[in-house]
Amino acid sequence: MVTTLASDADILAQIDRFCSKHALKPSTFGRLSIGDANLITNLKADRSLTLKTARRIVDFMASYPTTPIEQKEAA
Repeated sequence: MVTTLASDADILAQIDRFCSKHALKPSTFGRLSIGDANLITNLKADRSLTLKTARRIVDFMASYPTTPIEQKEAA
């Protein structure tokens, strides 16, 4: 069985879509997800995530509350 891990670029693209969808500034996303307002800046400067940090980011996005409009669209 082969498992593919997301690259830093893949996660950055997911974060960009997430921030656009939820109207979050990159610094706010970083602060809320892992307590680092410079997260996006660091990723764009080609710094890499640890697996633990990547998991925290993905878990944050998965558990982020949806708005009533998003709930309607999902139904």
